[in-house]
Amino acid sequence: MAKNKRSIPDLRNRIREIADESGIDELHDLADEMFRNSPVRRARARSAHLTPELAEEIRVFARRNPKMHQRDIAQKFNVNPGRVSEAMNNIV
Repeated sequence: MAKNKRSIPDLRNRIREIADESGIDELHDLADEMFRNSPVRRARARSAHLTPELAEEIRVFARRNPKMHQRDIAQKFNVNPGRVSEAMNNIV
């Protein structure tokens, strides 16, 4: 596998260059088809939004349960572990 991968736009441009050099029009058509489709459907967010009030509840709970993992605290408050980390570091 290549050490440095090229982006799709870089590949599209290179395919167009090869098409021009070799006179193969089909390569231009293929390059034009190299785009990522927009997602048709996205998963609904499952965790609660981290409000300042919820962040404070998490900090209080974490202080009262110092041996509890952030993963478990997140599950209790229906947020992901990153939100618990943000709450604990006063990022909210």
